[in-house]
Amino acid sequence: MRPAGLLALSLLLPVAAAADGFHDPYVRLAQVRTDYVAPDEGTAANPLTLVHPCLWPDGTPGLLVPCFTGPDTFAQSNAYRFAGLAPWSPNHWLLLLNNEPWPWPGNSGPPNQSLPRAIPGLGVMGFGVSPALTVGDGLYWRFHLALSHLHDNPAGAFAIPFLSIGAAAGRGNGGLVGTLNDPERPHVVSFRSRLDAVFGSTPDQLWVLSHFLWATAEWGGKPRMLFLHLYHDGYVQGEPFEFSTPTVPGATSRWNWPIEESVLFPGAEVAFIDGEDTLTHCGFATPVLTAPGQTIHAEVDLQALYRCLSDHGLYDEPMPHDVPVPLTGVHWGNELTGERVALATTVWGIDIRAAGEADKAGVDLDAVRPGAETTRMVEALQQACRADLRCASRNAPPPSGVTAGDPADGPGATPGLHTRQDQGPASRRKPPPSPQD
Repeated sequence: MRPAGLLALSLLLPVAAAADGFHDPYVRLAQVRTDYVAPDEGTAANPLTLVHPCLWPDGTPGLLVPCFTGPDTFAQSNAYRFAGLAPWSPNHWLLLLNNEPWPWPGNSGPPNQSLPRAIPGLGVMGFGVSPALTVGDGLYWRFHLALSHLHDNPAGAFAIPFLSIGAAAGRGNGGLVGTLNDPERPHVVSFRSRLDAVFGSTPDQLWVLSHFLWATAEWGGKPRMLFLHLYHDGYVQGEPFEFSTPTVPGATSRWNWPIEESVLFPGAEVAFIDGEDTLTHCGFATPVLTAPGQTIHAEVDLQALYRCLSDHGLYDEPMPHDVPVPLTGVHWGNELTGERVALATTVWGIDIRAAGEADKAGVDLDAVRPGAETTRMVEALQQACRADLRCASRNAPPPSGVTAGDPADGPGATPGLHTRQDQGPASRRKPPPSPQD
């Protein structure tokens, strides 16, 4: 489409004002950019600014990330932009491409842009955007996230690539994402998430896969993150990974992020919980993903979830009750580590609204089915698996009469992909060093 046509179409689509909420509800415009404002940030032409002392001093309980002092320059910036239907808009969805530990040799770019964006299924950091519904339905878009160690990670097989897409008040959203402690302001997140492909390993190997919703709020002078895991699998020293259990409500980590130009500066306190444990510990259920081909439609009340995690003591300062708490970010991500493993997901129908506020999409976003982008993504990962002897032997088609996912629901459910059916839906996990450590 010519630029004039894009401009005309963008004028017809809704653009949110600088108020609480997503700037692009339901992903109508689909403009995407990576973290840094300057396209050459983190290169020799424009070094990073590393600020010390860090948010969390050495010796802090639960500290996973020390106060790194460098490097401040990298070979290239790995900046990426998808113009969508609003190429001249200052607003955008935020794409993070981080490969931990970020100072490791092999990372060609700065933190959150550690590796180049790849076509989904053709590299480590696979990200794509495709129409979820046709122009006749109003043109809604979806995000494809494909993390792959079926492709060589230049920082090694046990690096921890972290790939996410979302909205951040300080980087592209144009205002706060929402507010806690005020029922009339947005804090209930609605979305659809599909598990397209899973390539796992065996219990005798170290590997972790996870797909999650994560958010950032601020109180007590610090960013407070939460990670709600919608899918997770993996083993460490022969034991399944878990983030929470029926008797343990979650885990806490603290990490430093001293990069002044990054949206995640200066770091955060992070609380983790598995979706299958929210009913036990928080009193509300969260739909979770268990096998390729499955889709969930989730409504997550971040007010209730933050309050639950705070009441369980997962933050060093309890969340206030009587003052508004700014919600500065809501994102969806994948993370993994291990040899010859991969995870592909798709997210769409994204919105955030006040409690009791009606869905404003006006179309049936639950009717979205896998399209050509999903097919290409899954087939590319399958081809990469077949080309690797270890992956091919682990992910051979199941015996006759045993299926992986639901083949009727699209290409992501093709037999031969790893599933959790041998462990059952109540399988437990322990947390990998997430989110950016």
